[in-house]
Amino acid sequence: MNEDKRKGLAREALSRYITEHHRRCTPERFAVLDKVLDMPSRFTIDELTTAIEGGDFRVSKATVYNSIDLFARAGIVKKLHLSADTWEVALDNPPIVRLVCEQCGKVREVKDSQLFRALSFKRYTSFTAKRFEVCISGLCSRCQNNGKRKGIKKIQNK
Repeated sequence: MNEDKRKGLAREALSRYITEHHRRCTPERFAVLDKVLDMPSRFTIDELTTAIEGGDFRVSKATVYNSIDLFARAGIVKKLHLSADTWEVALDNPPIVRLVCEQCGKVREVKDSQLFRALSFKRYTSFTAKRFEVCISGLCSRCQNNGKRKGIKKIQNK
């Protein structure tokens, strides 16, 4: 999806949500939304606030937090379960598996169509799933190799 279409869909989703839920349509909310759409794939509120401060528009940190909360309720962004304050745009994200290194924090994203096909057939009583994400934690190859080398050094030093 090209960038203009993505921004248009996000602005439409926000406008629709604001109208349906009788919220105020403020230029600050749309300025924050534009900055969110310019952020890398994953971002924190602090990174977003820093990016906004570097621009032409001034908003308080409270406005940023309130806007992100509004965007989440509108389905534009979603909070990731990687850390306490990590977000991503939710409009056009295909299902992915996140491999999270417990040691260095590196996140690698992979597609696993077989896993997602199996999960799509899963049904839950009294619950309708809209989307899902899979996070697998462990050690990346780099941290595994560092751990092996440290283990070798310990043995040699004894």
